[in-house]
Amino acid sequence: MIMIKHLKCDVTTVTAGTVLHGVNCSGRAMNSGVAKAIRNKWPEVYEDFIKCGSGKQMLGAFSPVKINDDLTVGNCYTQEFYGRDGKRYASLFAIETSLRKAFELADFYEDNISMPKIGCGLGGLDWDTEVKPIVERLSTLFDVNVYVYEI
Repeated sequence: MIMIKHLKCDVTTVTAGTVLHGVNCSGRAMNSGVAKAIRNKWPEVYEDFIKCGSGKQMLGAFSPVKINDDLTVGNCYTQEFYGRDGKRYASLFAIETSLRKAFELADFYEDNISMPKIGCGLGGLDWDTEVKPIVERLSTLFDVNVYVYEI
C-alpha cells in the first residue's frame, strides 16, 4: 500500500532513496530555503544545477545527481523566479512535469521519495490544495512511497 508520511525533520538527514527539491530557472545560486541546505550538504547537486544552465526552457526539467549507491538527489525545476513577497512563483505544470520524471525513476529503482513541500515556500503555492494532490496522484500512479519533510 502506497503511503505519504509527513515528518518534522530536515530532509538533508536522508541517507537512502531519492531526495527531491525545487529550484528556480533564473540561475540564482541555491542560496535560500531547502535548496541552500542541499547545496551545503551535497555540493555536487549545486554543481549540477550550474551545469544545467538557466532560463524558462528549464521549467519542468528534472536533473538527478547520484550521491552514492544508496542516495540520489534531484533538482526539480519548478519555477522561473522566487520571492518572499507572497506572490505565486512556482508553476503547477512545472511541478507535475518534473515530479513525474522523478517518480518514474524512483519507481524503476524501487526507491522511496523524500521531499519538502515543494513549490510552497519561496514558490508561493499552497501544499494542501495545490501540490499535495499532485504528489498523491503520482505516488499511486508510480507505486512510490513519499516522505514529506518540514522543519
